[in-house]
Amino acid sequence: MRSVALFDLDKTIYNTHTFFPILKWFADRGLVSQKSHEAVMEELVRHRRGETTYTDAARAMFAIMGEEVKGKSEKEFIEDIAEFFKNNLSNFYPYFAEILPKLKESHDVFLITTNVGQVAEAVKEMFELDGVICTNFEVKNGKFTGKMLTTLADGKHVVSDLLKKYGKGSIAVGDSENDIGMLELVDHPFCINPSPELLPVARKRGWKIVTDKNAGEEISKVLE
Repeated sequence: MRSVALFDLDKTIYNTHTFFPILKWFADRGLVSQKSHEAVMEELVRHRRGETTYTDAARAMFAIMGEEVKGKSEKEFIEDIAEFFKNNLSNFYPYFAEILPKLKESHDVFLITTNVGQVAEAVKEMFELDGVICTNFEVKNGKFTGKMLTTLADGKHVVSDLLKKYGKGSIAVGDSENDIGMLELVDHPFCINPSPELLPVARKRGWKIVTDKNAGEEISKVLE
C-alpha cells in the first residue's frame, strides 16, 4: 500500500512567502488595487508586532483578498500566477525537485498550504504532484464570488482524513507553528528551518530538524 508525503509551500519548498509577492505582482498589473495590497501588508505588520495571531491575520488578509477579487476572472489570475512562478523558479529549494523522483516511487505527494487554490494548483502542475489542500475562494461562471469556501488558517489538522487513505510511512515537511497540526499526525515529521514558534515544539517532540541544504538527504534516509 502506498504512503503519502505532505509538503507546506512557503519557506518549505519555496524560500519565502508566496502570498505577498504574488499579491504585489497582481497589484502591479492591475488585477488587484494598490489599496488592498497596502491593507494586506498592514495586517502583516500587525502580526509581526504580536498584535494578532497567525489565524486572525490570515483570515483578515483573505477577507481583503476575497472582496478585491469579487467579480474578476479566475482565468486571468491563473495565467498571471503561472507567469509569476516562471519568473521566480530559482526561489524553489533545489532539494524538492531532487527528492521527488525517489519519493514518488512509494508516496503520493500533496501540497498543503494556507495559500489560495490557484497558487497551489500552479505549483502542483509544475512538479506533477498528486493533489493539494489549500484555501479556496468560490468561483462561478469563471469569476470569483468573493466567498471563501475553505481555509487552512486554523491549522493543517484537516489532513487527517487524507492520511486515513494511506499506509504507514507518511511524511510531512513544514516550517511554522501552523504546520504543527499536520506534523503531529504523520509517521515522519520534518521541520525545515523551523520558525521560533515551531523550534521548541520540534525539540520537545523529537521531530527531525533539517535545513533546505540537508532536507533531501534526510528524507532519503526514511525512504531507504
